[in-house]
Amino acid sequence: MLQSFYTGNTGLSSNKEWLSVISDNITNVNTSGFKGERVNFQELVVSSGTKYSSTGAPINKEIGGGTFLSSTVKDFSQGAFKSINDPLAMALDGEGFFMVTTPDAAQMFYTRDGSFRIDSNGDVITQGGYKLQGWMLDDQGKISSALGSMNVPSSIEPKTTTEVSFSDPTNLDAGVEAISATFDPSDPSTYHYVNTFTTYDSLGTSHVLRHYFVKTDTNTWRVYAQIDDRAVPYVDGSVQQDGTPNEFAGLELKFNGDGELISFGTIGPLTTNNNSQANEGAGDDGVFTTATSPILPGSIYITQDPNGNEVQWNDDGQGNIVDIVTGDVIGTVSYDDGKITIKEAAGDGTVGSITLDYTEYDPTAPASTNATEIKTALIDYTDETSRFLNTGAVDTAINEEFNITQLDSDFIFYSQQNGSSKGDLMSVSVSEDGVLKATYTNGEVKNVAQLAIATFKDKESLVRKGNNLYLPNQQNSSPIIVQAGTISKIRSGMIEMSNVDISQEFINLITAQRAYQANAKTITTSDQILQTTMDIKR
Repeated sequence: MLQSFYTGNTGLSSNKEWLSVISDNITNVNTSGFKGERVNFQELVVSSGTKYSSTGAPINKEIGGGTFLSSTVKDFSQGAFKSINDPLAMALDGEGFFMVTTPDAAQMFYTRDGSFRIDSNGDVITQGGYKLQGWMLDDQGKISSALGSMNVPSSIEPKTTTEVSFSDPTNLDAGVEAISATFDPSDPSTYHYVNTFTTYDSLGTSHVLRHYFVKTDTNTWRVYAQIDDRAVPYVDGSVQQDGTPNEFAGLELKFNGDGELISFGTIGPLTTNNNSQANEGAGDDGVFTTATSPILPGSIYITQDPNGNEVQWNDDGQGNIVDIVTGDVIGTVSYDDGKITIKEAAGDGTVGSITLDYTEYDPTAPASTNATEIKTALIDYTDETSRFLNTGAVDTAINEEFNITQLDSDFIFYSQQNGSSKGDLMSVSVSEDGVLKATYTNGEVKNVAQLAIATFKDKESLVRKGNNLYLPNQQNSSPIIVQAGTISKIRSGMIEMSNVDISQEFINLITAQRAYQANAKTITTSDQILQTTMDIKR
């Protein structure tokens, strides 16, 4: 009879433990990424035996000893998503766990709680300071490191422009009339199109790069380039006797009858004239003649004015003579006949001369045919003859690509360059395949890191360690690690809520309460029977 006390007590004990599990589930109904627990009960047997009747039929005699809570099982079903105005809030839509480590990287943990932020060092961490794991990416967006902490740089260094491309859908209108006049940037009738965009030197200083396109014959175009106020010559791989590269005024592009670019070459061999004299006309008109050959726009630098004073004047590539110290316009230049007009020299009563450096070119020379790539000459970023290029940056040449067509259609330009200024972090975002993207003040959007996701063949090997973290309970329970987007998608700006069904938990609560009451009743009933037995001797 005493056994019934102990049997009822097992029911009290196991249902009390169930109440604890239910309470824990209900308590964590608002815990991000929480996975509810459900209980497993197993029976206890006091005695079990089998006898056989005279006919050989088995007669079983089994007396149960109650029950006990043998285990709990985690419900790893996905919880609902809650939208949050934070791009670093992430929810896993599918299988797997986020991987996080302690700050010293001594221990790896796993979690479904995607409440992340960036700390002062740029590391992506949980609210508890654990570091999110993934792979860092290089400038091409490829994995460049072993699995480790994901770090977002607070700024990015400037990048020198070394590549420029004109690509599809860039088109030069084949229907325009050819131009035979000498190229002059100050005269729009001497060219068809100009494309302008910003490039950067190694210090992150911006510069304006211009390309002028001139149709000179059927299926033939010429290209001239300038950066800020200086000419940009081209090289084709050929060298002079002293080994220095031959430089040319521009490029010649040739297209076939289908409008496809079939060849390119350099045009306009350059001749440099240093410390040259340009004399004023006898009429004291302020016009100084340099040469009869065309002058390369953006190549003039005047060191002495008509009165013999040292000056720093250049042509800005647009037909103006400019004082590079003050920015004042001193005069004008006609590039086709080499005549320079100095405003203050006209009618000053003297006929003088100026001292200057300049470059002339031969536009009638045939285009080279040995060019293997389109490349500018080395751009001098310590150019004292320029108002804008003298920044002290590293000298750099630019490779250019012309993936363009020449069709009888409106012209259109699509140009790109690979440089940038220094950028400070503005915002971050995460794509559904787990690529963390950083946006900087210079307009660059950089793929910084690839998120890693872990899953387990036996998720029941994971045990709770607090702070929404799990650890395998066996050393040989190794995770399967994949890139995000493989077995689950990342939902940025969302948090996975607890998967606890509160209505079901209330039903379980009532059930556990009634079971506890029922087991308590068996104990009181057994007590009453025992009392009745004790009363027999009276």
